[in-house]
Amino acid sequence: MRTLEGPKSSRRVGAGVAGACSLLVLLLAGCQGSDGSAHLPNRAARVAVESDWPELEGRPAAEPSRVRISDAGIDAPVVPLDVDSRGALIPPDTGEVAGWWRNGPEPGERGPAVIAGHVDTSVGPAVFYRIPKLSEGTEVVIDRADGTSAVFTTYRVEEHPKDEFPTGSVYGATALPELRLITCGGRFDAAGGRYLANVVVFARRTG
Repeated sequence: MRTLEGPKSSRRVGAGVAGACSLLVLLLAGCQGSDGSAHLPNRAARVAVESDWPELEGRPAAEPSRVRISDAGIDAPVVPLDVDSRGALIPPDTGEVAGWWRNGPEPGERGPAVIAGHVDTSVGPAVFYRIPKLSEGTEVVIDRADGTSAVFTTYRVEEHPKDEFPTGSVYGATALPELRLITCGGRFDAAGGRYLANVVVFARRTG
């Protein structure tokens, strides 16, 4: 995967970012052959708040390496995702892996860690094919590079038209460690070659 940035940035999304800053287009790793558009906070509006976002006791944050959701039959690698010169997220090269927005919180840090994945490809279902069917109370396990795992429990699943993506609730600061899983959903526009909506799963850390 082409990388446009250097080592992991210390910048994080701060309180009030979604409502106050300009927005960039995010090409979500969720739509084969489509733009998967949603929104990311402008880089200039990201603030370094790591010192204000302590980890849960005894569980330092680390980059995600795998996502596991037994109820959905998901057990897949997670790769870091960078943005290109336009501010568009560079999606994974394959539908078999999920991608983590590396300029956001790591799973386990205070704030919303964002992981996106393809819903399908030209040859069939992809890694996040069953994400739209998740229900409240589903356990999501994120294995991390340091050998530990962070457990999250879903509390909401939403579907939004692409031009009404809920930027604030997805990327805005949270009081505790949270997780967002994003893929495409809604009707597939064959003429345009894209899905017309995004599905967002909201989860809180519970272990």
